[in-house]
Amino acid sequence: MSGQSLFMEGVNLLVLGMGFVFIFLVFLVFATNVMSKMICRHVAKTQTPEVPLYPEISQPASIDDAQLIAVLTAAVHCHRAKHSQS
Repeated sequence: MSGQSLFMEGVNLLVLGMGFVFIFLVFLVFATNVMSKMICRHVAKTQTPEVPLYPEISQPASIDDAQLIAVLTAAVHCHRAKHSQS
């Protein structure tokens, strides 16, 4: 085999390989879009009401400002004490 025919065979293989990959990716995008549209139609028909995952946390806590300031002050003091030693 001459160098020219070997080079042309390599180019031919490159074009065929990249062509098949490109066609597969185009098909994959098309299939994904079709499935997405089908799922959106199905979900629109069977909508479920929103239920909070943690209903006990969704309610605001009843902590007064003095208690909150005390907790935050203790946390800052603990953090500074831990980092001033090292």
